[in-house]
Amino acid sequence: MHIPSSALRLPVLAAALLGLAACATGEAPKPAAEAKPAAPAGNAKPLLTGFASATATEAGADVVDIVYSEKKDDAALTSKDFAGGVLTVNGQVGTGKGSQWAGVGVSMNVAKGEMPKIDASGYTSVTFRLASPTTGSLRLRIMGDEQAVRNAGCYPIFVQPVTDKLTEYTIKLEAFQPEGWCGAQARRVAQTLPVFGGFEIVDVAMLKKPTRFSVGSITLNP
Repeated sequence: MHIPSSALRLPVLAAALLGLAACATGEAPKPAAEAKPAAPAGNAKPLLTGFASATATEAGADVVDIVYSEKKDDAALTSKDFAGGVLTVNGQVGTGKGSQWAGVGVSMNVAKGEMPKIDASGYTSVTFRLASPTTGSLRLRIMGDEQAVRNAGCYPIFVQPVTDKLTEYTIKLEAFQPEGWCGAQARRVAQTLPVFGGFEIVDVAMLKKPTRFSVGSITLNP
């Protein structure tokens, strides 16, 4: 049987027309690289970080000592106390060895593990409960999941004035800024919150005498 060549072309032509119609009415999918995880805005609940002891949080994360100085051994963390849910750090910033900068404090991850992280994009502020009878302010930091950036001290900070009374201070997360000298390692709040990992509290006042500060629970607020 002879089939005209024009008849053979009809199915091909129909398939092509259907394909054009699909392209005209459907939207091409976006590349996977452009997809962004939905922020938990509206669904986020307050996230509390409390202390279970002088060495661990209620979530089981370690409380890590922080001691650093420009000149070797020009700062010291001498002890940590715990009572009634409040962690107290004792130490000294500046021991007379000529450092221009130094610090003593603690850090803690948001959860147990080497480098846990959560998407904290839906949170807008953080409440610290702080006190110190010896220093007038404490440097607070929110941290992400890059260890090198943590080591460099380039996650965002906020310097909070404090008194000798344990007081709640609620700070907008947008107020946290990286140190000006961080350069390419600087991480801003928008870069930190999607990979949020924990907090740091440090006394950086070079008083060259014993210092003491207390930290109660810390809460991320939607």
